[in-house]
Amino acid sequence: MLSLVVPLGAHASGPGGPGAVAGNPATQVPRVADGQGLRLGKNSTFHGGAALAIGFDSNVFSEEPARAPRRAAFGLPSAWLTIGNRPLRNGVLDSPAGSPANKSRKVDYHLGVLAGWRFYMAGRPTVRQAGKLNVGVNARVMFAPGRRFSVALEEDFNRLGEPTNFEAGRGFNFNRYDHSGALRFLIRPGGGRISLNVAYRNELLYFESVAIDARGRSDRIVNGAESEVKYRFRDRSAFAVRYAFHNTYYFCCGDINVGRNEDSDAHRVYGGYVGQLGRKVALDVMGGWGTGIYKKSPTDADFKGFIGYAALGVFPTAKTQVALRVGRDFHDSLWGNYFTDVGASIALSHVFRWNMRLDTGLGAYGRRYVGLPRPGMDTQEIVSYTAAPDLVRRDTLVSFNAQIEQPFGKYFVVGMRYALAADITNFVVEYSNGFTQPGRFTRNLLMGFVAVRY
Repeated sequence: MLSLVVPLGAHASGPGGPGAVAGNPATQVPRVADGQGLRLGKNSTFHGGAALAIGFDSNVFSEEPARAPRRAAFGLPSAWLTIGNRPLRNGVLDSPAGSPANKSRKVDYHLGVLAGWRFYMAGRPTVRQAGKLNVGVNARVMFAPGRRFSVALEEDFNRLGEPTNFEAGRGFNFNRYDHSGALRFLIRPGGGRISLNVAYRNELLYFESVAIDARGRSDRIVNGAESEVKYRFRDRSAFAVRYAFHNTYYFCCGDINVGRNEDSDAHRVYGGYVGQLGRKVALDVMGGWGTGIYKKSPTDADFKGFIGYAALGVFPTAKTQVALRVGRDFHDSLWGNYFTDVGASIALSHVFRWNMRLDTGLGAYGRRYVGLPRPGMDTQEIVSYTAAPDLVRRDTLVSFNAQIEQPFGKYFVVGMRYALAADITNFVVEYSNGFTQPGRFTRNLLMGFVAVRY
């Protein structure tokens, strides 16, 4: 259990792209849609680009409104590169089984890098020091795609630079490295109607700031196994059963009174339908049971309950995509034992007749943190909580993103992006030094940018 101040987005993934629904606006990096690209060899295409954004941040440190949040203008240069012979769809390499095109290729792959540096233009040193580098790397490689036996490698690596949710110096920035990788094996016996997918998963979360994480108490590693059995009863429809096991191990501080995080074992099992309904509708419906076991937790706060989701994709035209998702899941938490999310999101992408592109997303989730550190027992740094009965914290999270980009010719693009993140909660932490930290905040970012892309 982490006894120091951590921002809400501690579990968040990498820099958000256009239309991203989740994530703190502080970690988002502007990127525009790829151009025609440069053909390399028989099947590969290279894309690249760079952008310069000028914007305004309404709440640099994600503080509650009563504390007069710091506002500042900022600049944000960014650049990106991708190369591959298959596109990514929701983070998955698009290598359909049985495709005639696959038989001529031995390897499908997609590699991408996105980087941006936010620098604040403000008189206060604490605000100027809040800007940091964000880098995201995505790699997907599949050997023998679509064959009876395939091997896949997956990697997502992010360096996230993010201010804490209180005003402090450079040493307190909540900067971290987040890695998630997998080695996956796919077996399709017979004609491919039945497929088996098994994988080894490894994740690492590491914090740079010694001031925030003095004893490495929140650095953690995850090892686990994931599996899926799928039965395809029509060309684009299948029943699937999935099971995943993840062990989370924290590098430090298993003793009481040091604000420890709890090692845990998590099990998830799902079953349901995945596939397409006609040519313009894609549907995933999965439901099951999850268990999170925290063996050393003095509060005996384990998770047991329903988990699942329904995801609907609609493609009314070649230039319009709509995605809806509702679900419930649990995750290991840096603030307590675990948290559950229950909610929904919607994303829309549309290209207008004059080639203007709109990407937008809205999400709303109820979050429940369970097993908070017990004041005076698990940690000496916290005196009390407000609105945390039975060491349970409740938040409502709302996020919204919208990006408009207008190309001029083949290479130049101008656009605007707006991002909102809000945490609606009555939760407050009181520390032994007299400092109090409310959890409520609203943060708006508005930026305009110019870009070149290929």
